[in-house]
Amino acid sequence: MFKEALTTGDTSLVEELLDSGIDIESIFCYGWTPLTYAASVANIELVRVLLDRGANASFNKDKQTILITACSAHGSEGQILKCVDLLLSRNADPNVACRRLMTPIMYAARDGHPQVVALLVVHGADINAQDENGYTALTWAAHQGHKNVVLKLLELGANKMLQTKDGKTPSEVAKRNKHLEIFNFLSLTLNPLEGKLPQLTKEETICKLLRADSDKEKDHIFGSYTAFGDLEIFLHRLGLEHMTDLLKEKDITLRHFLTMKKDEFTENGISSKDQQKIIAALKELEVGEINYAELPEVAKLEISGDEFLNFLLKLNSVAI
Repeated sequence: MFKEALTTGDTSLVEELLDSGIDIESIFCYGWTPLTYAASVANIELVRVLLDRGANASFNKDKQTILITACSAHGSEGQILKCVDLLLSRNADPNVACRRLMTPIMYAARDGHPQVVALLVVHGADINAQDENGYTALTWAAHQGHKNVVLKLLELGANKMLQTKDGKTPSEVAKRNKHLEIFNFLSLTLNPLEGKLPQLTKEETICKLLRADSDKEKDHIFGSYTAFGDLEIFLHRLGLEHMTDLLKEKDITLRHFLTMKKDEFTENGISSKDQQKIIAALKELEVGEINYAELPEVAKLEISGDEFLNFLLKLNSVAI
């Protein structure tokens, strides 16, 4: 009856049974405790009741912690986030690994939860920890095709060059699993020209991005990186995915898009509501304040991978 109440989330019945004297650290099949069951379905109410009654947030059975269970739970990211936050507030260690040396942040990245990943990092999770196969959280996100998690991890400072036991970087793992958009995005940082260009101001960097010759894009160092990949990321983060097909039909790239005037938005069928979102984001980036004509020489330079990646990450953070 106790196990059934836990699996169905019957909080009232669980409390009644605990009041009747049932041990809050009862061990069930596979060594699970009541808190393990509650965490496995991200039932925040039940997790809170059990913790408040003395359940151990740091319980560890065969290196399967409650926090790992919560990070890999069946439930929405919102539910999982609340459970993880509560467990961390009760001193659950974010760096205890399972038998395969996977830590909570790897499970969160594998399952596509960027907010959970960020929360774990805030609480001291090692963003570059590696499991028994050399996978990091970034590798797992790339392996599973979770673009938003990849973006979040890069924003938080994840190392893009750490290799798996078989010598693969996250970008190569993404390619092997046919997540080509992520592969192309991560490959932006593999530019052999990296570090050989002079230090540039923010305005010069953006200018290079916007003014790069469109013909060169076909033979660009970034290989198969599509002309629309960066624009799609921008639109996605603004919640404007519906505009993607329209802009593709008109052959509008990010370089063109970021320099469009208000009347051009209207001419291209972009609604006033969508224009407001775009203009607000561009103001945050200060793109509209740059006089591109004053930087003709800089505009001729090739853009380095890290500069382009950092620019896209800024788009990502502004649009959230």
